[in-house]
Amino acid sequence: MFLLFYELCLLLGLGVEQITYLSVMLTLMLCYGDKFRFFLFSKIISGDLLKVIDLSYGKVRALQKIKLKNTQELRVYANISGLLFPVTLALVLGTYVIYQQPQYLTTYFLLLSYLTITYNRFSVMVLEKGILISMMSSIITTVMLMLAVGTHYSLDPNTLFVLTYSVSTLATLIGVDLLNLRYVAFFKTKSIIIGGYGVKDAIFLIPAISSITTKTVYDFLTLLSYT
Repeated sequence: MFLLFYELCLLLGLGVEQITYLSVMLTLMLCYGDKFRFFLFSKIISGDLLKVIDLSYGKVRALQKIKLKNTQELRVYANISGLLFPVTLALVLGTYVIYQQPQYLTTYFLLLSYLTITYNRFSVMVLEKGILISMMSSIITTVMLMLAVGTHYSLDPNTLFVLTYSVSTLATLIGVDLLNLRYVAFFKTKSIIIGGYGVKDAIFLIPAISSITTKTVYDFLTLLSYT
């Protein structure tokens, strides 16, 4: 968290002492903020489940496929640190990049689409634990993809950092949380908290670690190319 805020404050052109104090304050505020949640909306969700029933009797083997449908009302909440902060920051940074360099608009949405599908494939719904995702696979995929994009377009490290954070945050929200909401119907869950783990949630950690790692590695590769 501290490194994330440190990099963001550097983009604002603040002094070293100001950056350090501000990063510490924001980190503490965010750690405290993950205890708060607020209601977003209530939604009727339904889902279809294909189940195989064994009707075997004696030596006669028979299998029957039945389709079950479950519908229920789901109350959706949001965590301040786990959802509100990263998504708001991602939208601001994404808007800034596209406004400053509109030629990357198509690239932005292509990256968002790819990572959304990838994160969705890496995620799974687990009873009593919620939606889980492979953090390592998601971060490695994101870093490798963004390094390739940065090298191809010869982006400066700060632009690549901002682009990585914005795209990976929104992709996590859509691919992991929103696209998996329909599976909640099979677990008889009455409510779900998006970003419920706060600063330990995937929607916070994946973008933060991916963007910092991408910028660090990209800086190193850029330095090697000039030596």
